Amino acid sequence: MRCFALVVCLILGVSVQNGWSLPVKSVFVTFPGDIIRNMTDMELAENYLKRFGYIDTLQRSGFQSIVSTEKALRRLQRQLGLEETGELNKETLEAMNQPRCGVPDVANYQTFDRDLKWDHSDVTYRIQNYSPDMDSSLIDDAFARAFKVWSDVTPLSFTRLFEGTADIMISFGKTDHGDPYPFDGKDGLLAHAYPPGEGVQGDAHFDDDEFWTLGKGPAVKTRYGNANDAMCHFPFTFEGKSYTTCTTEGRTDNLPWCATTASYDADKEYGFC
Repeated sequence: MRCFALVVCLILGVSVQNGWSLPVKSVFVTFPGDIIRNMTDMELAENYLKRFGYIDTLQRSGFQSIVSTEKALRRLQRQLGLEETGELNKETLEAMNQPRCGVPDVANYQTFDRDLKWDHSDVTYRIQNYSPDMDSSLIDDAFARAFKVWSDVTPLSFTRLFEGTADIMISFGKTDHGDPYPFDGKDGLLAHAYPPGEGVQGDAHFDDDEFWTLGKGPAVKTRYGNANDAMCHFPFTFEGKSYTTCTTEGRTDNLPWCATTASYDADKEYGFC
């Protein structure tokens, strides 16, 4: 699940040059599975369209509501690469029910003096703990690269702290994890982040019941072996069988290993997980 960069976009919250910032309310990374299932298809769709920014939350009625929903469906279909019919067809409903990050596709920014924003350009961050699904160095690199996207094009800089309190505290946790918004186990709510400010504001929390990776399959950096600490290649072939995770097959010492190319049979390159 590649939500890292999206959540970083949420917690930065401001372009220094024009003073934009996120609203005070926490933004949640969710998918439509938490919508009550006794809704009609149209009610579910309108909830989705409001949640992800395609229509505003003001109540409309009658013809105005129908026109607004049709336009919003066309925008959503365009975003998803579907045929732009403006109708709630099977393909659109199926797309709405796919797991997704909850960052709105259409952002509504407000600009006024009392918006929350960073009051300094050197923003600090700290990674408090790690997901067991990925090597810690990969997680470090993922966040560093995400922050670099912003530092390359804005006056902001990002400094990592290894102790103490940073502007952006990044953590992985399960269910009740120290804020008023508990996670819900695997799937459903994936992560949430807060706009700039003191305390929990600015922080990003990831649900540790999820499986976190970069790309397909586990992201694993090997140690030892003959592949010079290269990344595991998933899937890989060993003795004609395909593997999508580390295995102990072929070893009498039961040490988990992986191939670092698509075929161990052909290349004989491997490392330990």
